[in-house]
Amino acid sequence: SESVYQIKDKRLVIFYETFWDQFLSLLFFTNIMLALICLSCIGLTHKGVYPHWKILIQLETWASRFAKDEKFKFFITTRDYYLVNTIRHINNQRMQAQKGGQKIDHLIRSQAFLDNLTGFGNRLYFDNRLEALLQQNSDVFGAVLLIHFPMLEAIREKEGKRATSYYVKNYANLLTPYVDDTRQSVVARISYSEFALLLPFSNNDEIENIATSIIDKSQRYALPFGMDQGKSCYIGAKSFNYTETPFHILGEADLALRAAQLQGPASWFMYEHGNLPEHQIIGSVRWRIVLGNALAKNKFFLNTRAVTDFNNKIKHFSTSVHLRENEHKSIRSKVFMPMARKNGLIPEIDKKALELVIEELKAQSTYDISIRIHMDSWLNRNFDLWLVKFLKANKQYIPRIIFEVAEFELNQNVIKIRQLLKIVRRYGGKVMVGHVGLYVCDLGYLNVVAVDSLKLHKSISALIQSKNENEIFVRSLVGVASVQSQSVIATGISSESQIRKLKKLSVDAFERT
Repeated sequence: SESVYQIKDKRLVIFYETFWDQFLSLLFFTNIMLALICLSCIGLTHKGVYPHWKILIQLETWASRFAKDEKFKFFITTRDYYLVNTIRHINNQRMQAQKGGQKIDHLIRSQAFLDNLTGFGNRLYFDNRLEALLQQNSDVFGAVLLIHFPMLEAIREKEGKRATSYYVKNYANLLTPYVDDTRQSVVARISYSEFALLLPFSNNDEIENIATSIIDKSQRYALPFGMDQGKSCYIGAKSFNYTETPFHILGEADLALRAAQLQGPASWFMYEHGNLPEHQIIGSVRWRIVLGNALAKNKFFLNTRAVTDFNNKIKHFSTSVHLRENEHKSIRSKVFMPMARKNGLIPEIDKKALELVIEELKAQSTYDISIRIHMDSWLNRNFDLWLVKFLKANKQYIPRIIFEVAEFELNQNVIKIRQLLKIVRRYGGKVMVGHVGLYVCDLGYLNVVAVDSLKLHKSISALIQSKNENEIFVRSLVGVASVQSQSVIATGISSESQIRKLKKLSVDAFERT
C-alpha cells in the first residue's frame, strides 16, 4: 500500500506493507501447526479413553434394548471387560431364577394334580374340578363319564409293567380330543385302568355321541395278540345338575359303569338323564340358526363384574358375553360357546364382543375392561386382519382393554399367536392369561409373550381354604408373577374368609361370584 501527501509543490509518497502481507504466511502456518497438535492430542486421548468409553456406549445400548424387552440377552465376544460380564452374569442369573420359579410351579402342579404317565389330571384334580363346577351358579349341569379300559390288567399280567405303560399312554391319546377349554371339559386318570371325563353343559345327545365315539375308538385300538377286542371299553355315564354333590355323582357314575359291564361286550350305560333346561335340548343345526339370528339382530350383551383389590378399590371390570333369549332370560357363554365352536361362529361372536367393549368404554371413562378372546379367533386369518383394523380404528380406547387368553389354549399355541399379541401390546392393549390352574400347564409361555396379569380358575381360588394343594399352588404362582411384575387375580370368591386367605397369600385382586 502507499500513502501520498502533497507538500507545496512536492509530493511525499510513503510505501508500506499491510499486516496481512507481513504476517499471513506466519498466521497460516501457526494455525496449521495448532490444528495438527490438537488433532494429535485428540487422537492420543481417544486412543487411551475409547476402549473404556466403548463399554459405556455398549451398556447404554443394552439398557435401551432391555427397557423394550426384558428377555434381551447380553452378548460380547471378549471376556476382558469385567463390568460387562458381571452385568451379563447377573442378568443370566435373573432369567434362570425366573425359569426356576416356573419349574417349581410346574413341579407343584404336577405333583399335586398330574398323572405323570398320561399327562392327564389325577383323581384329586378331577374331584377339584367337579366340586368347583357345582359351586357355580344354579343353572350348572353336565355329565360325568367313567371309562374303564380293562385290558390294562390283562396286559400287565401278560407282558409286564413297561409294556402296560406304552398301552396306557396310547389309550390316553384317544381321549385327548375331548379336552376342550371352551367347554372346560377335563379328562383325568382316576385309577390304574379307569379314566374320568367331565362334560359341563352337555345335553343327552352329546353324551351319547361321545360315549359311542369312545367305544368305537376303543374297539379299533390295537391290542396284543389273543386279547378280546370286544371287551376293551366300558363306560358309565351320569348326568347331573347343581343340586347334587360330587360324592353322589361319582357314586352313581360308578353304578352305571358296573351296569355297563354286565351288559356284555364294550357298552355304555347312563344312570339317569335328569332334567335339562329346554334350550339345551336343541340340536346343532338349531343352535346355528339361533346364534346366526343373535348376531344379525344384536342379541348379545356384556355381563360385567368388578375386579377389586383388598381395599375395595376397583381395578377393572371383567366381562363375558351373554345371549338374550327374551326380556327376562339369557344364556351364558359357557352354554352356547361350545355350540358356536361346532358351527364355526366363535370369531364372529368375539368380534361382536369387542365392539360391545368399545361401546362400554365410550359410556364410561374410568376403568379398564377385560374380555376373553378364544383361540378359534386368534388362529383365524380373517379375524386377525379384522383385529388389526380394529386396533387402528380405536387407538384411544385400546389401552383400556384387557385381552384375556385361556392358559391351556395359550400354552398349546403360544408360538402361533405371539406376533399378534405383540401387535396388541404395541397399541397399548394389555394381555391377561385366564383359567390358570384349570389344566396342568407349564408356565414356559411367559418366556415367549409379555403378560400383564394371571387370572386363577375358580377351581383353585374358590377352594383355597379346603384344599392345601391349592394354597401351595397359589403361593408358587404368586412367587413367579412377582418376579415378572405380573398381578394375580382370583375368581369365584364368595366369602370374607376366602378374601382374607387370598390377601395373606399376596394375591393382588379378586372377583366375586
